[in-house]
Amino acid sequence: MKMKYLIENIRYLYLLLGIAVVIFLIQCGLNAFTIEMPDSGNANEVAVFKLHGSTESVIDNSAPDPTYSTRLLVGIMVPKSWNARQNAVLSFKSGKGDEANMVLIPDSEVEPASGLNWSNAAKRRFGIGPNLFDDFEWLVYRSNNVYVFRNDDDINIDVTISCKLGPENMIAKLGFFLGSSKENLRPEDTDYTKFAFSDQFEVKNGTGEVIDFVNPQLSKIEPVKSLDNDIVTFTFDSGVTHTALSNTDDLYLCAKAYGENNTVISEVCEQTARTRLSALGGKRYRLDLWPKGFFDVPSDVIISRIEYHYTDVTGNIKVGFANTADPFKFTFICR
Repeated sequence: MKMKYLIENIRYLYLLLGIAVVIFLIQCGLNAFTIEMPDSGNANEVAVFKLHGSTESVIDNSAPDPTYSTRLLVGIMVPKSWNARQNAVLSFKSGKGDEANMVLIPDSEVEPASGLNWSNAAKRRFGIGPNLFDDFEWLVYRSNNVYVFRNDDDINIDVTISCKLGPENMIAKLGFFLGSSKENLRPEDTDYTKFAFSDQFEVKNGTGEVIDFVNPQLSKIEPVKSLDNDIVTFTFDSGVTHTALSNTDDLYLCAKAYGENNTVISEVCEQTARTRLSALGGKRYRLDLWPKGFFDVPSDVIISRIEYHYTDVTGNIKVGFANTADPFKFTFICR
């Protein structure tokens, strides 16, 4: 009985050693890549993102087939509102060849390691990174050609991603990966798949209030689509992260109203009953107001937007956008 058990274990050990030898003899891995990109772009305009990577090919020339054949995979994670399926173009240059237009893998095709389509498989594998909530999609592209690697075929790969940005103002961190079609998206793989998330990227000059995927949402104005003649609600949530105002419940609104020509037409920054927020519990606060009346603006004058922050009773401590002294911003939009 012991002898049979020993033989079975030896066979298993040989099998593991055999697998290890094959992996060692034929390995064409990817090195970590860098991301080259702007820190912002204009809504509805094309932005360009670049990935700079390389391969490391270790293949024993005495192996039965001393080559490694694969297609390049490139994945991008962007906000759904960008409609990247229609608006993104991926190309690359490499030591093995150049391609002007990679192919988007359709949702009808299953990624073998997960049994999901490639988009969902990438989201399961990589997630949404440092973003705080999910309104993203992963899209996976594949090279048109198969590339053959031999020992020491160490090449550089430069991927260019051109994508028309969506219409909404937002701040997000984008996701990218480089991979090998031969290896698919095996979760344990770190040699053939490299991924990273970008620094903060902002879409400017678009519609609506800034959608901030990165920073805790300290404040908002509702309704999101409102006019300067509507009753609006300011809310401040000091519970999502520690702020300079976390140790007090005595909070006040400090705000500027801008006209259609982008000039300040009124400012209210006082610590009085009309600017004081009501506590809702759980470090959440609110203030309901009518912008026309609050800013004492004539009926024929239009308030186009508001910039604001919150203060303590002294007015010296201020909290604004992204937990800084910069103001929150809100633009009035017709329904």
